[in-house]
Amino acid sequence: MNTEIFVEVRRFISWLKDDYSKMVEFRPITLRPIELASLLDKLEGIYDVPVKRASSFTVLIGAKVGLMNMNDFTEASIVISLPSESNPAEGKISVLSPLGSTLIGRNRGEVIKLCLGNSENMFCIISVVQNP
Repeated sequence: MNTEIFVEVRRFISWLKDDYSKMVEFRPITLRPIELASLLDKLEGIYDVPVKRASSFTVLIGAKVGLMNMNDFTEASIVISLPSESNPAEGKISVLSPLGSTLIGRNRGEVIKLCLGNSENMFCIISVVQNP
C-alpha cells in the first residue's frame, strides 16, 4: 500500500472522528449519520495500524473502479478520492459521497444496490486498479 495515501487516509479518519458531531449537526455532506459512522468503521478496519492486507481487488481510496450499471449495462470508470481531491467531472468521486462510501471495502465481482434520487440502481464492480 502506498505510504503517502495511507498517511493521508489516517489524517482523514482522524478529521472525521474529531469533527463527527459538527458534520452531523451541519450536514455538509450527503451521508446520514449512520452511513457516516459505517464509513468510519470500514475505513478504520482497512487502514488500521498495522495495515491489514487488503486484496488487490478490494476498493480502497485512490483505486480506479470499473462499474457496470445492471439496469442498462452501461459501463463507467471512477476513482475513489478524499473529499479534497474530488472532482466528479474528472471521474473522481469523494469517499463521502453515497457511491464512494458504498464502494469502500467491496471487491471486484460484487453487486451493490444504491438509491440515487427516486431510483434504485444496481452496479457490478467489474474492475479495481489500485492507485492508477
